[in-house]
Amino acid sequence: MRTFKAPMIALVIACLGVCAVAPAQAQDAPVVNLPAKQMEAYMGRIQGKEAQIAYLPAMQLRWAVRSKATATGGVFRKHKSSKEIFAPFEQAMLERVLVALQDDLAERLRAAGWQARTAAELGNDVPQLKSLETNAELGLPLLKHDDTINAHDYVVVSLPGKGPVDTKAISNGMAIQRFLKGKQGLNANIVYEFAPGTVGETDSRMLGTEAGAGLWFNARADFIGAERGGWGNVNTRPEGLVVAPEIGTLGEIAGSKAGTAENVIRFIGGMGGVDRTGYQMTPDWPKAEAAMLAAGKAFNAELVARLK
Repeated sequence: MRTFKAPMIALVIACLGVCAVAPAQAQDAPVVNLPAKQMEAYMGRIQGKEAQIAYLPAMQLRWAVRSKATATGGVFRKHKSSKEIFAPFEQAMLERVLVALQDDLAERLRAAGWQARTAAELGNDVPQLKSLETNAELGLPLLKHDDTINAHDYVVVSLPGKGPVDTKAISNGMAIQRFLKGKQGLNANIVYEFAPGTVGETDSRMLGTEAGAGLWFNARADFIGAERGGWGNVNTRPEGLVVAPEIGTLGEIAGSKAGTAENVIRFIGGMGGVDRTGYQMTPDWPKAEAAMLAAGKAFNAELVARLK
């Protein structure tokens, strides 16, 4: 399967489940390698120009509860093929993974000669950043993305006692500058994105899409320097990558596939055909947690390597 830029998973609010799940059981941890071609970095304005102190006040994890990809083609580009995946979320597990990734990153930074100051260590001395609003039905913020080819809805979790940062808020830049005044080092805002289930275009001459039960991953770290005001970033490429081939099971939602009669009517009306199918994802939670930790730690390792 060839994935689109942002494979995603979806959840209809009516069937969205919040499950009580124990921590992942001891097992052989999956190994995730991030190929160099999947990484991007720009560190020119901060590398070697700031003290080796990293502030980690704002980290967040996004889990896709709805994912959809659409391909358009055929004669006169009138045929559309799309797959959509819905998934539940487990808030305690997501928060547990985020804290583990924060701790892992802090340890890697310290091992590389940096001072790392986590949100808990900073206490009240953190940037006053604008937070995302909580969705009343889900109990967490819901972040939506739709570029007509890919669409996904993420629930967003943050570190204990911190609100999920609105990464698009312009005012946050000024808040970070105020926080850094009189300090040395770098402020880091870090986002880990996961989609339980993958959707993409079929690798064939006929237009189509297909869905799989893998785990898709994307991540980004943005830095602002305290003394020189430089900035930099380390991130996976926007299309992300599939880091586990299977973390659960997919079941087709009854009645979601476009029928022959509908396509005949559309063809007569000059509208072209439709291939549309929805799926419900049932995660294997321990397997999903282990894969998330492996992917996030692989990104942390790449991030620290580029800060050296």
